[in-house]
Amino acid sequence: MRITTRGRYGLRAMVDLARHLGEGPVMMRQITERQRIPRKYLHSLLHDLHREGLIRSLRGSRGGYILARDPAEITALQILVALEGKISLVDCENREPRSMCAMYATCPTRQLWADLAALIGRHLDGVSLAELAEGRAAAKSGAQERRI
Repeated sequence: MRITTRGRYGLRAMVDLARHLGEGPVMMRQITERQRIPRKYLHSLLHDLHREGLIRSLRGSRGGYILARDPAEITALQILVALEGKISLVDCENREPRSMCAMYATCPTRQLWADLAALIGRHLDGVSLAELAEGRAAAKSGAQERRI
């Protein structure tokens, strides 16, 4: 997975929803203005996040979007996978069936890429939406970098 604008904007939209939790449904216009995400693009992202059960939409004059679960229970990995697909650093890991790559079974670097993708996945799975919304994920990430 390459983190595209789709993943970056979607993560920002989810952080926006988490930051305004308890204030009632957040209108798309509010997210668009605060996060500077084009409305049409945001609509597509919210649709996918809703389909994956990460947000709920409420109709009506006081409608908008709210998180489907507590932000402490939603991880950065869940959001990115919902928008970008599974983590895979090289194209051959995304191919189905894997027999499309003649080197798949004997590739000397395949395990390196798979292990690195798993490491990234574990890191993203360890960062909650609540931490992102509160700005604690950056401090947590910086502490981990110093240990490496």
